[in-house]
Amino acid sequence: MQFKLPGFGIQCLIALGLGALFGEVAAPSWVNALQPIGKAFLQLLEMVILPVTFTMVVTSFTRLETVAHIRRLGLRTLFWFLVTAAIAATVGLFTSLWLDPGYHFNSGLAPVSLRDLPTASAVFLDMVPGNLVDQMARGKVIPVIIFAVLFSLALMMGGEETGSVKEFFDGLAKIMMKITRWVIRLSPIGIFVFIASVTNRYGFANLMPFARFIINVYFACFIQLFIYGILLLVFARVNPIQFAIKAWPALLTAFTTSSSLATLPVTLETLIQRLKVPEQTASFVAPLGANAKMDGCGAIYPVIVAIFTASLFHISLGWQQYLMIACVATITTIGTAGVPGSAVVMSMVVLSSMGLPFTGLAMVMGMDKIIDMMRTLVNVSGTLVTATLISK
Repeated sequence: MQFKLPGFGIQCLIALGLGALFGEVAAPSWVNALQPIGKAFLQLLEMVILPVTFTMVVTSFTRLETVAHIRRLGLRTLFWFLVTAAIAATVGLFTSLWLDPGYHFNSGLAPVSLRDLPTASAVFLDMVPGNLVDQMARGKVIPVIIFAVLFSLALMMGGEETGSVKEFFDGLAKIMMKITRWVIRLSPIGIFVFIASVTNRYGFANLMPFARFIINVYFACFIQLFIYGILLLVFARVNPIQFAIKAWPALLTAFTTSSSLATLPVTLETLIQRLKVPEQTASFVAPLGANAKMDGCGAIYPVIVAIFTASLFHISLGWQQYLMIACVATITTIGTAGVPGSAVVMSMVVLSSMGLPFTGLAMVMGMDKIIDMMRTLVNVSGTLVTATLISK
């Protein structure tokens, strides 16, 4: 009888369970010895991000019939990005007002240092294409996407004279997707290493002072996921449970790697192969969503941090301030695309806009990894849902 490996999604689940078990029972030295394997997996994912993003955007746009189709796709994407971000900010606001994450928190904990808040001009220039080789080397995806769109428009207007270039990129896109699938098949190994590291590092005693804050973030994220399901059911006539089953590999990769960008190859594969989203839509929404679809990091988390900080320092806020927090968080999800450490930066933007001290954010950054896992899962879920809604 020939042994048959379980499906890819089952392999990822098994890796998650085994990794958590290993992290609980193994010595820290054993877990640390596996870290190079996890880093190698992340590097392989990073290897394919920019090539697959550029080729997929070019090929998907050149298959669209007119420039009007491109404009319509972009407007629909922006619409759903903002709508779901506004919902996420509202969810973060109401859950934090109910749970009060700063209640009885030990404010004597030593804060950690924060990065400087980027200026509006720095954020804008960070997204504008410049020296593409340098920007690619620094992992800047937004400028690559913008250049790919400009390249696609020029290619479309070239007519028959650029036919050979279109064929070249069609072939290159197929090659890159094949390489991407090879890398994705290694996901169970990466999941095992990452989840083992998290469970080995954090013990129950270390989480207790932060329990209320962590529960608030996870609770808000679960509500946001439930709302995604309602949107799928109402606007796309898609069964949310079946959607989650098909999207499981991307969601699990997002949860364990805590990186929307590192999950991008799996997100593309999941959208095209498992969720059957048209390649034109998937290859535009997925790369953009990996940088600008931050419902978890940019909407839910900054709002909870703001309410936590206000509660911590007994700062009274009115409904006008609450509305301002939600609005700033919604806009910030798009405005800080491509900035490293997006959740921290977005939280700083919200705090500074309300005149709240950064100390509250600094105090919860020690638990950032365990919170970031759920935030990133929501980010990637939002991208998957947006692409599905647009395709329907």
